Amino acid sequence: MRKGFLMVLAVVLVAAMAAPAMADFSTSGFVRIKEHMEQNYIAGASGGLFILPAADPHTASYIEQRQRFFLNWKGENVGATAIFEIDFGQWGDSAYTVGRNQGAGLEADSINLETKNFFVWFNIPNSTVRVQAGLQNQTDSFGGMIFGFADMAGVFVTGTGPVGFKLGAAKFAENGTRVDDDVDLYVAELKFTPVKEARLGVDLYVIRDASGSNTAFAGGQTNLNTLGRIFTDYGLAPTALLYDPSTFYFIGVDGAIKAGPVGLSGYAFYNFGKIENLRGTLGGAALLPDDVDVKAWGADLRADLDAGPGKFFIEAAYVSGSDRSSNDLESPVTASNYALAASFPLTSMDMQILLPNGDDINASAALAYDVQNKGRGIMAAAAGFRMNFNSQLSGKVGVGYLADVESPGSGVNEHSAFEVNANVNYALAKGLDLGLYGAYAFLSDWEDYSTGVANTAKDADDIWKAMVRLNYAF
Repeated sequence: MRKGFLMVLAVVLVAAMAAPAMADFSTSGFVRIKEHMEQNYIAGASGGLFILPAADPHTASYIEQRQRFFLNWKGENVGATAIFEIDFGQWGDSAYTVGRNQGAGLEADSINLETKNFFVWFNIPNSTVRVQAGLQNQTDSFGGMIFGFADMAGVFVTGTGPVGFKLGAAKFAENGTRVDDDVDLYVAELKFTPVKEARLGVDLYVIRDASGSNTAFAGGQTNLNTLGRIFTDYGLAPTALLYDPSTFYFIGVDGAIKAGPVGLSGYAFYNFGKIENLRGTLGGAALLPDDVDVKAWGADLRADLDAGPGKFFIEAAYVSGSDRSSNDLESPVTASNYALAASFPLTSMDMQILLPNGDDINASAALAYDVQNKGRGIMAAAAGFRMNFNSQLSGKVGVGYLADVESPGSGVNEHSAFEVNANVNYALAKGLDLGLYGAYAFLSDWEDYSTGVANTAKDADDIWKAMVRLNYAF
């Protein structure tokens, strides 16, 4: 921890010494601590970041911590931003070590500083056009379903106004610099805002994947080897996939309109393309070389309502799944096929167990961590109400539903779950909040995954979790 802090301090001091030559320098960030108690699931390498419900497991109890630092330099129409992070998976985890997400053991003294973003931006004079280049965070217009809130190195150009746009490209993976074996993202968005209360967008994303001639890095990163999760339920079967350069397209629309106290928003997309000459081993079985067509789609609709002293929302989403009898891939390709946490979808539903939550730290896990959902697809719905009781105290209650669209077969059911959650937050001081959070998920047709794979002879128990959250934003 001490070495990581000294590195941040050195960067700040260098920036401070250079400040006289600059128009503006500012810092911000947060420190977030969460104490967890949770029961009846495991989440490990066998399931990626997917919750694996279990029968009669022990109750887990641990404390995790995150601190994130933002450094911002700003001149006339130009600037740069650096974002660093130190995470502790659990208090007391380790000391005197080198690696991310650890270092909160006795005496600490670990090297654990992460670089999240570091990019330069500049505005085109006399226009609304902004260019941002470097390692940055980007998301799609489909609720994060494709590459939600993912860090990537690239160049993006945006323009605002009645007709706005975003154009850009990013490098998911650069393997050999002299061969065609990379993974690239291309983005084109056009946004029409004829009046303040209405917006319509047309969106095109392209993933070109030429990494199929390589074996994957540990964790299934770099190429589509995470497709080994398809039709194998939640155990990661031995996978060795190879394929020729392949291209995947995502075309869709998004929009929003507000009339008085009611706001409607939504999006829909179609994902198509082809995995060229797929071959190798999938689920322990050899594949005959063949092309696999991608034919997937998704949609979401949300309503927000100013309801008296608070705000109410209701939202529903559907993403297609792969039919086991089909030779096509009917669940969408997402960035999580290239890095296991690179797609952070549907955080707008504010679930704690069914879907990822935007406030998650290292213990982020969900029953459907991405919308591909291991090929099953998802049906999801949620509703919630949030209000301020006074200037210091606020609260929220929510409910949600999640179900698989398709089953992987082999006697494993299409799972479903219903969640209830609530939280209260109290402002102890400016920027300092203390919160209590709770969630309970009622499971239907879930098998026991204590060993990492489905045991259809046992039913998994329901899931609950409780958290105490302390957050200081500065």
